[in-house]
Order: sequence, then structure tokens, then C-alpha cells
Amino acid sequence: PGFVATVQFANFKEFFTSPALRGPLVRIVGWNFAFAGLSLLLNFGLGLAIAIFFNDPHLPFKKLIRSLLILPYTVPALITILIWRGMLNPELGVIDRFLEGVFGWAPPWFTDATWAKVAILIINLWLSYPYFMLICSGALQSIPEDIYAAAQVDGANPWQQFWTITLPLLLVAV
Repeated sequence: PGFVATVQFANFKEFFTSPALRGPLVRIVGWNFAFAGLSLLLNFGLGLAIAIFFNDPHLPFKKLIRSLLILPYTVPALITILIWRGMLNPELGVIDRFLEGVFGWAPPWFTDATWAKVAILIINLWLSYPYFMLICSGALQSIPEDIYAAAQVDGANPWQQFWTITLPLLLVAV
């Protein structure tokens, strides 16, 4: 019992042509994809940059600084969000006071949709970079130094070493 109808691409056509769906739903779906992509790029980028910076064996207080950088990962997200809400407060927030003191202007974090999205990305960056830093630190320590020595003999500069050795080997582990 029942009637089988093939839909194929009719729903997609309706999604992109209907004004009721095209407006808000497309913006919401677009933000979801943008949030996922930007979060991944920002979090991985910052975690990788910190991991590379602290991979230097001659850096003083390396273990202490790494331990302090992992702290955002240990604090529960709810508490962190409440702290950030206070720091972004337009009346008494530390970040708003600092930005107004330096630039004479602070973004309307809670009233403008674009700045609210920027704030969400910043808070997510604070919550997530330690994870990527830990993963990248472990992966960096597993790359043999002989490969870098061979690249230096071949005349590769640090930028070339990063793009041809470090990043490909990190992406395998990450």
C-alpha cells in the first residue's frame, strides 16, 4: 500500500528557489559550514604554531609554559563561557575596557550578529587550541631530526622544510 514518488533533486531545487527557505535557512546553513571550517583552521593553526614554537629543545621553562597553555583544556566549558561573557561585557568587561582604552572603540559583542559570531569563534579557539597543541606536539616529536638535517644539506630553508616535511608528516598523525 502506498504510492512511491521519486523526488530526485526536487527538494534541492525548492531549497534554492523558494524565498521562504533561501533566506534564513541558507544563512544558517552557511554559518554552520563557516563555523566548522573557520574553527578547524583557526584551532589547528594556533595549536600547530604553539607546538612548533615550543618544540625547540633549548627553550627555557618549556615544560612550565606548556603546562600553563593546557589550562584552558582542563577548565570546564561552561565555566569558561561564563568567564568570557564577563570579559566581553560592554559595561565592565576587561576586553571591552582594554579595546576602548587603546582604540577608543569596542565591538558590540552581544548586539551585532557579526561580532557575536566573531566572539563565538574566539571563545571556541580558546577552548580548543590546547587539544591541537597536544596532538601536534606529540606528532612533532615523532618526526626524526635526520630528515631535517638531510633537507638542510639539500639547501631547504625553514619554510620549505615546514611545507615539505613537517606539515605532510603532521597531517598523517593528525
